[in-house]
Amino acid sequence: MKQEILNILESRRGEYISGEELAENFMVSRAAIWKVIASLRKDGHVIKSRTNKGYMLENFSDVLTEQGIISHLKQDTLIKQVICFDEIDSTNNYAKRLAMSNQALHGTLIAANYQTSGRGRLGHSFESPAGTGLYMSIVLKPENIEAAKFQFITIVDAVSVCLAIESLCPELMGETKIKWVNDILIHGKKITGILTEAIMSFESGEIDSVVTGIGINVTTKKFAGDYNAGSIFPDGSAKFSRNELCARVADYIMDFAEDLTQPFIIQEYRKRSLLINQDITYMKDNEIFTGHVTGISDDGGLEIINQSGIKETLRSGEVNTIRRQ
Repeated sequence: MKQEILNILESRRGEYISGEELAENFMVSRAAIWKVIASLRKDGHVIKSRTNKGYMLENFSDVLTEQGIISHLKQDTLIKQVICFDEIDSTNNYAKRLAMSNQALHGTLIAANYQTSGRGRLGHSFESPAGTGLYMSIVLKPENIEAAKFQFITIVDAVSVCLAIESLCPELMGETKIKWVNDILIHGKKITGILTEAIMSFESGEIDSVVTGIGINVTTKKFAGDYNAGSIFPDGSAKFSRNELCARVADYIMDFAEDLTQPFIIQEYRKRSLLINQDITYMKDNEIFTGHVTGISDDGGLEIINQSGIKETLRSGEVNTIRRQ
């Protein structure tokens, strides 16, 4: 009953619902409803009560829930399933377990309030404190997407996060930047990590599923290791809920996944690039090189003129680190 009452409050967020209506709906006493409301408040939900009006889930209440995410997905969403955890080791790990056991549809969304073992690229950890970030993964299937185009998923993720943030907070329009290949920065601080992993079929040797994971610092203030980490709202005052952000990012990703190579995606990626026309230092095959970035190729590679004056295109899998000079 507790979850069902939360679902009702979430679906009518900002609107009072009488205790009598809830009591009749669940065929219990109003005192029983009050106990459930008290329990939800203890969980962190901000629920206002008023005599003769009932209970209302405040618009700024920001507890990540399945119903909260679902309520913000667009009506014709391509997301097929939403699973939300308060705590988990890693949303990517869970999504991979589902995919490997054939329990995940194309468009399965996993979200969490807290990760105990969040992961980033190249084996790095991703700090995932409770209550201040959004940690999500989506399972994509090759029968719905041409497998050869999965290399564009990370680009799609980066563009989707930028568009979602800007659509929910227009004053950040033009402030979201992408550092090739998948770091998203606001005001010079990294606010997002992206990790895309393929699951291969042992029988066919082909891609069976792709799990794409995204971690976003929404209001996080303290970071243990990354000196350049930041948040969308570093003062802790968010202008949208994590449920809204999760739904918006997921809808963008699923829509773009219908045609990963549509020109709009790479155009948006280029428009936000931090590295175009910049001098960079990068590590490739355990050697350090320098170069000047001239653009982003149609397939997402970083086009440069290297220290020897030779044009080349860097691919994400072959470059370990990259820094602006």
